[in-house]
Amino acid sequence: MKGLLEWNKNLKLLVLLWIAFYVYAITVGFLVQFLILPVMFPSAHWKDGLMVGGDWILFHTEGLEIAKKVEEEGWSEWSLRHPVSGQAMSGIAGFFYALTGIHKPWVLLFYNAFLHATAGIVLFLILRLLGISQKLALIFSIPFVVFPTSLTWVSQIHKDGLYILGMYLTFLSIALAFSKNWRLNLVSLMAGSLGALLFFTVGRQYAIKITQYFYALFVLTALGLALFNLLRLKKEKVLNYGKALIIFSWVFLVYEALQPSQTQTQTQTQTQTQTQAQWYWNPYLPDKIENQFYRLAVWRNEIWAKHLSGMPGAIDEDIKFRSVEDFLKYTPRALFVGFFSPFPKFWFTQGSTTGGTIARYITPFEAIYLYIAWIIFPIALWINRGKPWFWLVLLMCLGFIWLHVVVEPNVGPIVRKRYGYIMLLSAIGYATFFELLRKRHGKDSVFF
Repeated sequence: MKGLLEWNKNLKLLVLLWIAFYVYAITVGFLVQFLILPVMFPSAHWKDGLMVGGDWILFHTEGLEIAKKVEEEGWSEWSLRHPVSGQAMSGIAGFFYALTGIHKPWVLLFYNAFLHATAGIVLFLILRLLGISQKLALIFSIPFVVFPTSLTWVSQIHKDGLYILGMYLTFLSIALAFSKNWRLNLVSLMAGSLGALLFFTVGRQYAIKITQYFYALFVLTALGLALFNLLRLKKEKVLNYGKALIIFSWVFLVYEALQPSQTQTQTQTQTQTQTQAQWYWNPYLPDKIENQFYRLAVWRNEIWAKHLSGMPGAIDEDIKFRSVEDFLKYTPRALFVGFFSPFPKFWFTQGSTTGGTIARYITPFEAIYLYIAWIIFPIALWINRGKPWFWLVLLMCLGFIWLHVVVEPNVGPIVRKRYGYIMLLSAIGYATFFELLRKRHGKDSVFF
């Protein structure tokens, strides 16, 4: 009976916390679209509450096309991806425009707030699984919800809300996979599968492929831990790691099923690019792995250099990758950029747009918050050294931060796409540090 009451209490807290996050997100979204942009910063305002110079304009425009087609010919004409750009956010925008009959971006604010509030709750749960008290888990989940960088997907039309929620569900799945409770293991299965579906929906195909590689590694890790404890005759641990092995294997198969099929046109384009790009193949690496590095190099060396280079915020654009070794050599620099940008040289400077300039006056305060977090983060590494799932989540965070720096050498995309990873790690750093202080000084001390 006591356990049931405790479960109901925790569920009530989660619901109230989700409502608070949702109300904040929906409120700030309306403020941006109806007050901050059109009234306070009109030069940064495109129209209908959207900022100048962003992908959200494309998503909105294509969403209008899809909605009008649905209204004229019926829902059979709706498609998740726009036939020209292939963007899922265009289809999502078109769905809400057609469903409500209101062709304005503010209609999506309710959807944006749902994704952002839910991701905030998942972050709270991950902190609780690390043994952080409710109060500290709440305090250090709030920066993720309120930091200004998040306004890009909270107040505009963008795919990062789906992307971050998908990744946080993946992290929650990894954490729960090692639980002794079979009900939590079942939640882990569902969270991992749902995260995969969100990645597939959002259209970031590289996230699907790379996460699948991580899960292949996790399968081997769980198998190794199970066999190691079998030799030590640790029956309980063998069962726990065995359950994790089953969960990781299942989610791996889900990702395999969701892998997008390559069309003949894509194959021809890839073949043509291979004949143009310079690449030194490593005879000791499996072709399947090296091909992934090669594709990253093509994007960085050829596509980015041709169509996207020279924009304000560019960083290390002159660096090219011609082999796997080049990627490995750049890794320390990539992680440094990923964790510490925007560097002070970008603070309080002019951007390419008014919105970019506003961001450069806001993000320095976020950067200082992160710099302090990285100073105390080694404490979290030590405190959580005995939790295998913590190291797997950390590895995924490092991998994706590295990826976003390597693929898009510009501070703007890096800051936006790394957000979910660095906010999770910084929350863990701060929460673990203050949890340690709380335990050393007593629960009723001044330290929370």
